Amino acid sequence: MIFIFQPFRLEAPILLEGEGAGARLAAPEIEAAIAFEGGAAHDFPIEKIIGAAAAGLVLIAAIILAHRGFLTVPNRHELGWRVAHVEFHPAPLSTSNLAPFRLAGAWKLTSEDPRFGGISALAIDRGRMLALTDSGVLIRFSAPGQLQGPARIGELPDGPGSASFKRQRDSESLLHDPGGRGWWVAFENRDELWLYDEGLRHALQRIHLGDHGWRANRGVEAMAADSRGLLLIPEGGDSLLGVMGTRARLMRIAHAGGRISDAVAIGPGQFLTIERRLTPLGFRNALVMLDKARSGYRFGGRTTLPLSPFDNAEALAIERLPNGARRLWLMTDDNVQPPLRTLLIALDMPADKRALSR
Repeated sequence: MIFIFQPFRLEAPILLEGEGAGARLAAPEIEAAIAFEGGAAHDFPIEKIIGAAAAGLVLIAAIILAHRGFLTVPNRHELGWRVAHVEFHPAPLSTSNLAPFRLAGAWKLTSEDPRFGGISALAIDRGRMLALTDSGVLIRFSAPGQLQGPARIGELPDGPGSASFKRQRDSESLLHDPGGRGWWVAFENRDELWLYDEGLRHALQRIHLGDHGWRANRGVEAMAADSRGLLLIPEGGDSLLGVMGTRARLMRIAHAGGRISDAVAIGPGQFLTIERRLTPLGFRNALVMLDKARSGYRFGGRTTLPLSPFDNAEALAIERLPNGARRLWLMTDDNVQPPLRTLLIALDMPADKRALSR
């Protein structure tokens, strides 16, 4: 496999090629890309569900039709950075079967800005929420109860392809660079990884992940950091790509189940992921542990989230509270289509991380 790394202002791409686990620096005149090793995207059987399945089928059809429209009609318009009013409406959620997590709050978010919605990633930046939509739009806002000024909404300063098409700016994951250089953003349908400066005002680096055989909408959905570099997880959820400086390694994940939409590091070799399944009745969402094993990674403990069939969990972030405890923040993607909602959910984590693997 060959990974094409192209930092800005370089006359020719820097290529990484390798076989098996590793990758090495290759001559810059090579410009081809070889497909990733491994199988096709994982297909998951549709569970037999008794009940009102028609609502879920309508939801699936609406998502497919909307996606097809994105291919041919310009549907993205940049408006620049603006102050926006974001409203928080309490959203009742069941607390049963949430253990070992504790529900600290849940809200439905709305805004008059037409770019609000389609949340795909979330981070904590200097005490405020930093959300990213699947069309390259950033939303900075304060969590409920915090008074840190109004929300602001604006676009990423640059990105792959044409800025007029949402599909070409399909940003799905957001991560602060472990080395403090800025922010990484992964674009799913372009299979690219971009590094932006700390203020998200300039693009610093662009990485082409290569031709890997993932189908449309099956690229990188989740991104987290470990002690050695970045971990990129495609939506299929049965493999991950470890990027360590100028080296990259594709690894299988044992005990894969549903599709993965986001991930966050909670300790050395330990991560929490969002797993989602689209059934005839709608979405089913869960938090699933991902642990480093001797031969790679494996999924572990699973906690079903008490969300409705119209809630599509997409974004996950972790915050250290003043008392030393840790809080998970989760957001859902409304697909810019009612009756889907944009939810913000706060879950307090157990003090003992071993409870997450049970």
